[in-house]
Amino acid sequence: MRKLLGPGLLLICSLWGANTQAQGFRYGIRAGANLSTAAGPDATKPEAIWGPVAGLIANVPLTSDSFFSFQTELLYSRKGYWMTNNTVSSPTRVLLHYLNLPLLAKIKAGGLVLEAGPQIGYLLDIRDYSPIVNNRDPNKLDPYRRWELGYVAGVGYELKNGLGIGVRYNAGLTHVRQVPKNVTPIRFHNAAFQFQLSYLVTRR
Repeated sequence: MRKLLGPGLLLICSLWGANTQAQGFRYGIRAGANLSTAAGPDATKPEAIWGPVAGLIANVPLTSDSFFSFQTELLYSRKGYWMTNNTVSSPTRVLLHYLNLPLLAKIKAGGLVLEAGPQIGYLLDIRDYSPIVNNRDPNKLDPYRRWELGYVAGVGYELKNGLGIGVRYNAGLTHVRQVPKNVTPIRFHNAAFQFQLSYLVTRR
């Protein structure tokens, strides 16, 4: 966790410090819910799971009218899925607790907001409620992958007072699980819709 939390906080603080005199620099909070599932060739009849998402925002305008800006966030995000296992009758429920660092290009036209960019994820914890998994060591995440590389795209609306509402889609480009090199990979990744509220404060 510290490997991502430290650089993430450092990035947000650096943006803050570098822009303390820049009109339009904004910071704030975001909170909402994920509707997440697994996607890919080896995702066997996945079903979606709801989970919370919340964190901090730092926004740096790249044009004088704030039409185009760079935005980074540090978010706790719980993802997961229900998935059928062919060897047992009941499905497996997996909860994945991530710390996410999206790096977004943001366009704001009036109140309309469009945003997209890459996202780095760090798996903090895993809860695997599987009928065939017993006594999992809480200090080991195997076979789940610790780091995730993905992308984010979203649309929203932001009021002049900084209140905003939005919907995002984010998905992983790396597989959720990893296996030894001589074993056939398990090919599925996280996919989630995020429904969220935000509040941005403008520094003057």
